[in-house]
Amino acid sequence: MLMIGLFVFIVGTIFGSFFNVVIYRLPRKESITTQRSHCPHCQAPIKALDLIPLVSFVLLKGRCRNCHSKISLRYPLVELLSGISYLLMYLQFKLTIPFFIGIALASILIIITMIDLDTMEINDRFQVAIFVLAIIYIFTQDVNIMDHLIGFFIISVPFYIIALVSNGLGGGDIKLIAMAGLLLGYRATFVAFLIAAVVGGVYAIYLLKQGKSQKQAIAFGPYLCLGIFFAYLYGNQLLDWYLSLFI
Repeated sequence: MLMIGLFVFIVGTIFGSFFNVVIYRLPRKESITTQRSHCPHCQAPIKALDLIPLVSFVLLKGRCRNCHSKISLRYPLVELLSGISYLLMYLQFKLTIPFFIGIALASILIIITMIDLDTMEINDRFQVAIFVLAIIYIFTQDVNIMDHLIGFFIISVPFYIIALVSNGLGGGDIKLIAMAGLLLGYRATFVAFLIAAVVGGVYAIYLLKQGKSQKQAIAFGPYLCLGIFFAYLYGNQLLDWYLSLFI
């Protein structure tokens, strides 16, 4: 089990390296398959030896081998986050269908988070991908389909109403929680929203204390992604714990 867990973690970091390419190039409408990895500062191609997840960043001391410009800390962080996410999925589900759906979901959520932080947009192709994962999950697991259909609407409909009234939420956030709700079911979807609201609210309070304007736009997608990730892993357990506080 330890060896498999280590292998899963390493595979996660390798995929995380590719996610960095997607995160950087997709908003710029650059090809993610035909171009070699290159330094964003000097455009020099990156050698294969310098593409080893986590290790290369340490060996290069966080600088480009060619121009010595600083390499963004985001790159190793995404690799590490991907490895940890894959490992958590393995520890929870072992090598089952929910595990493979889970690592695919984690991958999508990591990419959405980083792109949303940069652009304040969530590409519809990621919503479609989560929808596909939801269909696979529903038809391969012993679940109540109605619970998942309710999950589709339980948060997305209030979000849509809020968006109509105040224009405070983007369409990408609404689609994200709808597709995730179809995957999670209504109980875990509520947990995902609760996590997103608490963490996002704490960060908003922090910004206000730092003197930021109340009108400053904040990407809510990353908080939804965080909530969806933990809700997929531990949704029912977290909800049972939360409800036990009031009993």
